Amino acid sequence: AAVRPADAQNGRGASRTPSRTPSPMPQGQSARAATGANAAPAAPAKRQSHLVPPGGGVANARPASPSRGSPSAQGSSPLEPEVRRWLEQVSGQRSSQDLGDWLHDGRVLCEVANTIKPGSCPRINTSDMPFKQMENITAFIHACRSLGVLEKDVFSTVDLYEQKNMRSVLTCIYNLAGVIRTTAPTFSGPYLGVAQHAAVSDAARTKQAVTQDMGYRKDIDAEVKAGVQKGRVAGHDPAPARPASRPPASPRA
Repeated sequence: AAVRPADAQNGRGASRTPSRTPSPMPQGQSARAATGANAAPAAPAKRQSHLVPPGGGVANARPASPSRGSPSAQGSSPLEPEVRRWLEQVSGQRSSQDLGDWLHDGRVLCEVANTIKPGSCPRINTSDMPFKQMENITAFIHACRSLGVLEKDVFSTVDLYEQKNMRSVLTCIYNLAGVIRTTAPTFSGPYLGVAQHAAVSDAARTKQAVTQDMGYRKDIDAEVKAGVQKGRVAGHDPAPARPASRPPASPRA
């Protein structure tokens, strides 16, 4: 029915029209309505993956590479505490340095050898020159041989000076501290390990000059030289020698 002008003025027409309460909009739609009808939807946030390696720790983390000569690069030896304590007791010296740095110049080792057997290292160089320090280490190695340390247990000079093989150095010193029970009767200790009563002896090979024919058999030198002179080839038998022809017999008269 049409609304009369009087009813419109009195507000009666508005009461006849049912009023609708707006339904609440979802949260996402309300946000879109606030930003505009044509606004693009926001992209979902990326999920961050935190991967943990099987051993724990942070992924892609690289351990710091140990420097040459450090204990971590060579592996710690169980002999190091005992050997260090023995060196301190025999030499009467103590140091807070690493064992390789403490023994680097060879002075402590020479003093230990002279304490075990006086005169084992007759000259101890106090210079800081590299070759002088290596001479001290070499003198201690000779003292170890003379005191009964087997050749297989002796280290080389660069093993200690450049700290390339500290385990070999510790093994040599440990064996020295055990073998002197019988080879150095004037030394009253301390010792390491157990007493070695077995009669074991070895020696280094005799030093000789290196030549080009070194390593070849000496008992066939003459045969080899004779074959070379005749043009013989290795792997081929020489041609059989032909019998000498006899001169024709003279006719009988």
